[in-house]
Amino acid sequence: MKKITTLLLSLTLAASAFAGTSDSSKTVQPTIAPPQGCDCFAPGFAMGAFGGAFFPNHGGSGVAGGGMLAEYFVSEYLGFQGSYGVYATNSEHHQMDGSVVLRLPIKSLCIAPYMMVGGGVGTNATTRGDFHVGGGLEARFASLDCMGVFVDGNYYFASGTNTDFTVARLGVKFRF
Repeated sequence: MKKITTLLLSLTLAASAFAGTSDSSKTVQPTIAPPQGCDCFAPGFAMGAFGGAFFPNHGGSGVAGGGMLAEYFVSEYLGFQGSYGVYATNSEHHQMDGSVVLRLPIKSLCIAPYMMVGGGVGTNATTRGDFHVGGGLEARFASLDCMGVFVDGNYYFASGTNTDFTVARLGVKFRF
């Protein structure tokens, strides 16, 4: 019996040695919210300007040009864009377009790849209707009031023989 009592007493003393001191003060660790990304792709109106290049499909070299655009997004994924560009072909090619734009914002990077489809009118000595399809990438800068930089390209199926062409654009957008 004496051995059991000694064993229990030894275990009790050993357990109390590992118990440590009591600390009644609790420090609260602040919670850190995960990054939310940018909120620059909200619905709304934007205007922009671009420089571009016009590449005819029937031979010849590309020519430079530029223009303006206005767009309205009804959601962060769906919008409408109207644009006007003029390019330095043999008799100045004027291009007026209306497009439906589908974009997929990646908010953590503040970029949005997008696809465009639409129609328009081009005039270069003769006026022709056309249909276009294309895509691009836009980056927005939250620190600059959500100013955007974009690059895109469209392939145009124009009415008539040997009149298809491609337009590549690089520009800026400003939200309102």
